[in-house]
Order: sequence, then C-alpha cells, then structure tokens
Amino acid sequence: MAAVVNCRNREVNLQMCPCTNEECERRGICCLCTENHASKGGQSACMRGVERPADTRSLVGCGTKCDRHQENLELCPCSYEACGNRGTCCDCIRNHWGNATYPAAACMR
Repeated sequence: MAAVVNCRNREVNLQMCPCTNEECERRGICCLCTENHASKGGQSACMRGVERPADTRSLVGCGTKCDRHQENLELCPCSYEACGNRGTCCDCIRNHWGNATYPAAACMR
C-alpha cells in the first residue's frame, strides 16, 4: 500500500489513533481509514464516540498537503468551502474528534 509509505502525518496520527486493530495497514492513515469505513457505511474508531485523550489535543500535522490531497478533495462531502482542512483528512479528524460543537467530520455523518 503506497500511501502508507507516503503519509507525512502517520507518526503523529498513530499517537492519537484509537483503532485497536494493530494489524490494519490503514491505522494512522486517516484518509485511507475514513475512506474504507465510509465505503462500508461505517465510521472509523475515532468517530464512533471513543473519547479523545486530552494529551493528543495539541498534536499538529506537518502542515503540507499530502500526496492524496486532490483525491481526498474529490471524495470529501464537506460543504464548508472555507475549511482549510478539506482534503487533508488527518487535520479534519484532529479538528472534529472531541469537538463538542462539530463532533463529526462530514464523511462520518
């Protein structure tokens, strides 16, 4: 799976990922994880009501768009055009997970 190698945020994502399937190749790669769960009509572990650990709230990604950015934009159902996280799934997950006002990313609603 080429995206595993190219995910610039995987190390940061793994610090907060609540997925219990340690064998999953998508673990810590939010775009592949959310795409996989959404295609099956489900939600990723972080969007299923798992409490986000408080010490992960300050984690930030690398700040550059990933190799899958354009593909992610095409899949993203978010209608908020001004959102700077559109197409950067890990930043979107970090924004929504544990956010009481906007608790779910558009792809997980």
